[in-house]
Amino acid sequence: MKNHLIMIALLAFLPVVAQGQQEVSYLDSADLCRQREDWKGVEQWLKKGAKAGQKVCMNELGDYYSANEDYKKAAKWYAQAADPRGDYELGYLYLSGALSKHGDSDPGHGLPLLRRSERADYRDAIYMTARMFDAGVALDQNYDSAVTMLRRLPADGPALFMLAQYYEAGTGVERDSLQAMEHYRRAGEAGYGDGYSFLGDYYRRGLNGIAPDSLQAFNTYMLAAGADVAMANGMTDVAECYLEGIGTRVDTSKAIYYLRDAVEAGSYKAAALLADMYNYGRGGIEANGDTALMLYHLASQGDDPRGDYMMGAYLYNQGAYDNAMGYIQSAMSHGSTDAAVLFAQALLTGSGVDQDATMAVSLLEQLADADASGHAHWLLGLACYTGNGMPADNERAMRLLDSAASRGSARAMLTIGQLYNGSEGFDRDTVKVQYWFERAVAAGSVDAMLQLAGSYITGVAVPRNPQRAAELYQQAADRGSVEALCRLGYCYEQGEGVTLNSRRAYNLYLQAAERGSAYGMRLLAYCYAQGIYVDQDMKQAVDWFTRAAEAGDVHSAFILGQLYAAGDGVKKNRKEAKRWLSIAAEAGIEEASDMLKTL
Repeated sequence: MKNHLIMIALLAFLPVVAQGQQEVSYLDSADLCRQREDWKGVEQWLKKGAKAGQKVCMNELGDYYSANEDYKKAAKWYAQAADPRGDYELGYLYLSGALSKHGDSDPGHGLPLLRRSERADYRDAIYMTARMFDAGVALDQNYDSAVTMLRRLPADGPALFMLAQYYEAGTGVERDSLQAMEHYRRAGEAGYGDGYSFLGDYYRRGLNGIAPDSLQAFNTYMLAAGADVAMANGMTDVAECYLEGIGTRVDTSKAIYYLRDAVEAGSYKAAALLADMYNYGRGGIEANGDTALMLYHLASQGDDPRGDYMMGAYLYNQGAYDNAMGYIQSAMSHGSTDAAVLFAQALLTGSGVDQDATMAVSLLEQLADADASGHAHWLLGLACYTGNGMPADNERAMRLLDSAASRGSARAMLTIGQLYNGSEGFDRDTVKVQYWFERAVAAGSVDAMLQLAGSYITGVAVPRNPQRAAELYQQAADRGSVEALCRLGYCYEQGEGVTLNSRRAYNLYLQAAERGSAYGMRLLAYCYAQGIYVDQDMKQAVDWFTRAAEAGDVHSAFILGQLYAAGDGVKKNRKEAKRWLSIAAEAGIEEASDMLKTL
């Protein structure tokens, strides 16, 4: 009897179990078809599940048609599901304008569906409602209501991130940096990479009274780069750390690795930074203007005006001022302070626009407080020192430059060092020269590295220190400077600040030459002419002197003139000797002029 009752009980559950297995079967079969890219099969299996009354299949079918931009069919299945998810998806279609003939939003139909889904505690609906309260779209702008919605999602990464920004700005809640940091951390822990990325910024820059901690910043950015969602900014931040030596050693190869992944993940900033690498031939990447331009153009496609700014800055630095202005003005129209400062710089110099120093100074004074980079203060300081667009005033110029430096402007730090190095109106002060140049170096200025290294070699302006000079040349070389490669090579050739190593010198010259450096080509030519590391080979020497001269190195042109005149390494050729000596003479080399008179 007991066994019979057990059997009846089991039979009673069979239809329910079978129904559950069938539901899984419909979805699994659709997924298998999706993996095989059998889209008809996907549609058929989802329809079978939908006809069997399974809401999950109805919603999946709505997603299928929505992905194929057949929004009317999508709406049909979302409406048939009529559950919180279906309400949300259908509401979104109305609100986005997907169901309107002219693409107009339809809040009359969409908003009630969205709010019904939100009241049913559907996560996406709650978050979207918060965003609508925040932006004042379809709902009156109400930050308090936005905060109330976000707090209903205590473990949701994007919601926590949005709350963190509210605490940071004091929007809808009392401003609280510690709460902002805590919410950024929780957003990161929930798998939302931008939470860790923004938290890393606190440690990197020492924001709102938080002590700067570059190692903590780097480690936090690494967490952001490995997040499940929104990892592109984290990858970009990690790349910047490797480029600038923030919390880790400089490693351009790793920086490039992260930048490429970040570009694929959709970071326009990474596209701009990678474009810089190709533009200047940094990090072992061969300079390639076409690739740089493509990446800058990609960056300009982003919603953030930085893309347009970077495209404009690239063209501006290439001297294509007229073409640059369109991008710069476009970025300005979207509120880019960087673009506005660059436009003011163009006004100061008359590059791409009519020169108007007075207007430039007026614009820079308006931008100065909003420009976190310090570039506006730096330009104002230069204008004040030179009397360009404003009265010349050394004391005020120094205050402006000091303000720029306090904002982290490496160019301002370098300029102050140059002023104390005996510039007109300033007494030479070698202690201050060294202090400001070293600060500019710490801020990443390659120009400061090169200038300070040169001073350490000669002992002019700062005490002679060849070891420190070699270190600085290595830092500049790590940041892509081909001039630094040449000068570091010379240190190894002469044993200046480093152990003499002719092989290392030759390889550094070769790297510079292969990256288009005329100076590097000339130094490589000397290696072959004098037998430095390689066997003496005048034919190779002449070849590299020729390449250097054709690349614009007038000293190589002078040497070629001498070689052709004497028949050293080449067949004696008076015509070729005259050609090269004339180039050198026109460039101001007096010895070349004297030789021409004797030919």
